[in-house]
Amino acid sequence: MPDEKIKFRGNPHHLALLVEAVRKGDITLWNNYVRKNGSSFRARLAGADLTGFSLGEAKLAGADLTDADLTGAVLIRANLSNARLRGCSLIGADLTSARLNHTDFTKADLSLAKMSNARARGAILIDADLSGTILDGADLSRASMKGAEVTGTSRSGARMKVRVKVKSTSDKILRVNRFDRPSLDYSPWIKALDEETERKEMRQDREDKQAEADREQLDRKLGRRKPLFNRVK
Repeated sequence: MPDEKIKFRGNPHHLALLVEAVRKGDITLWNNYVRKNGSSFRARLAGADLTGFSLGEAKLAGADLTDADLTGAVLIRANLSNARLRGCSLIGADLTSARLNHTDFTKADLSLAKMSNARARGAILIDADLSGTILDGADLSRASMKGAEVTGTSRSGARMKVRVKVKSTSDKILRVNRFDRPSLDYSPWIKALDEETERKEMRQDREDKQAEADREQLDRKLGRRKPLFNRVK
């Protein structure tokens, strides 16, 4: 994936872990990694091609997804609060019930996306393309939408202060087909992740053996003997 690798400017380890979780169909692998790194962790995925990825309930709060391609991605109930998605492509993406509070969508393309019941209080949607986007039940209170394109947007029950133009969006339908393409080859990232995991396991094994040897040496110096029987607790 030469072109995609040049475009990607985030953390390769973060991308490899996320790709592996999606490949295995278990987003908890990624979420556990995020939780392990604490509340200050911020995923660095700027420029990543995540076209059509299944990221439902993914923890991506504060993530840097600037210029990333999430065309057709499934982000149902995902947490993207305070994330940066400036210039990001989210054409046809499913953000139903997603957490998008204070997320920066400046100049992002959200045309034909689903944002029903999404929580996007204080979101930044300046110059964003929301044409044909479904915003039914979404909370866009205090959202900044200066210059946003809202032609044909569905907003039944949505909380927002933007006048919506109703117009046919048939000219946008063909754009969704962008994610109907073969999956990118992320095998180099996966291979790198596997090699790093193997190195960590080997290092841990060496450390455990050394610790055991040190304990045995100390026991010999102190004249300690192993008990004939294990003590009953």
